[in-house]
Amino acid sequence: MQLVAKNEGIGGITNLSNDNRRAVVFRMRSRTDNDLYLLDLSTDQEALLTPHEGPGEFVGGISPDGKTVYLSSNKDRDRLAFARIRLAENGEPGAIEIVAERPDAELGSFEINHSGTTAALLWNVGGRAELAFVDLLTGQTTSGPKLPAELAGGLTFSRDDKLLAMTTSGSVSPIDIWVLDLTTKRFHQVTHVPHAGVDLAQLIRPELVTFKAHDGLQLSGWLYRPKGRSGAGAYVISFHGGPELQEVPYFRSDYQALLSQGIGVFAPNVRGSKGFGKRFLNLDNGELRFNAIGDIKSCVDYLISSGVADPKRIGITGGSYGGYMTMAGVTEYPDLFAAGVDLYGIVNFATFFAHTEPWMAAISTIKYGDPKTQADLLQKLSPINKLDRIKAAIMVQHGANDTNVPVEEAEQIVNNLKQRGASVQYVLFPDEGHGFRKIPNRIRSIVDMVEFFVTYLKPGEVRAVQ
Repeated sequence: MQLVAKNEGIGGITNLSNDNRRAVVFRMRSRTDNDLYLLDLSTDQEALLTPHEGPGEFVGGISPDGKTVYLSSNKDRDRLAFARIRLAENGEPGAIEIVAERPDAELGSFEINHSGTTAALLWNVGGRAELAFVDLLTGQTTSGPKLPAELAGGLTFSRDDKLLAMTTSGSVSPIDIWVLDLTTKRFHQVTHVPHAGVDLAQLIRPELVTFKAHDGLQLSGWLYRPKGRSGAGAYVISFHGGPELQEVPYFRSDYQALLSQGIGVFAPNVRGSKGFGKRFLNLDNGELRFNAIGDIKSCVDYLISSGVADPKRIGITGGSYGGYMTMAGVTEYPDLFAAGVDLYGIVNFATFFAHTEPWMAAISTIKYGDPKTQADLLQKLSPINKLDRIKAAIMVQHGANDTNVPVEEAEQIVNNLKQRGASVQYVLFPDEGHGFRKIPNRIRSIVDMVEFFVTYLKPGEVRAVQ
């Protein structure tokens, strides 16, 4: 064993050059800011590759010949682009050069072939993936064939660079491995994940919709409409975690389970979500989070004004940060929701920062606020101080061993609501941490959630929109 680099927080070595002389090290500063360093393994000397001011995101690695670092970069720009840094003979890095960019998309991931002549790119276009290729000698970009499903990842070239393997998945497609023949441009499916008892043809594909927030900012979301629905009905708004993640058309058993019971799902990307540029990603930092909470009402307003949701039968849910948004929604807008399901979410920023993992606390101050200097802000942002406003029926699900969002967050909600005689159901998983991994627990989580929403949203009823 040889120690070559140390990190105070999140980070690691991304890859090595073929001769094992150079490596690229990733280090996170905060939730929307990181740097890459070039590490000389013979001397343990490091050189900063990504000097920048303000938030910046960089992911990449060194080329096979050790002469170039390829990376995704949003330095001095809003959207992530494909870039490179040329290295001098002594390893001194040059400036970041943009190789390929799109005004309508962010770079999701990339892979360099073994000969170092071609890069395969996956562009994130509003939440769907599109494949492209860059000739690294000429800089020419060409579009790849249409992907078998909405999402893709895990790009891997064959040793002779004639094939490109990847995983694909989507709203009605489980994760499978496909291989693209780079000569014929045809895909071949390699794996066939079993889905016993599930007719994929009966699953619902979402539509991507856009709408305006309370301050005019354009937002988007994935709208899943139940089959056979005419007129307004029951809907659940589902908020993603992070907060700096992105809602995309995943293969979601929980969404499809709700849809099977006649409950529609709206999964928005409110401000602070990835995939829409650096500015949008940082629009919920600190005091700006009040605007993100305001986006909750904007989502409800969209569903009602578009005629798809019955205003008396709207639910809200989400996991982790999405759980925080759930509790923020039912406390800030108590008249908008009939029911809410909080999945391992934050409810009290004071106790969250005090009891979460130190690395999680360190990277989270930029997003929520610093408990040492912004305690008042964190108190105002914490739903725990407004639980008396809740009118919706509440379910809380949490893992007893959660160290990211400790179970104390759930207990505060449950104890408070029980003391006041409010409607609350508590599902505690004694053998889970942050999120539910074991199949029996995942089944119970989804079944309990769906039955809860069926009870309180009554999807079989028909109500006129007021």
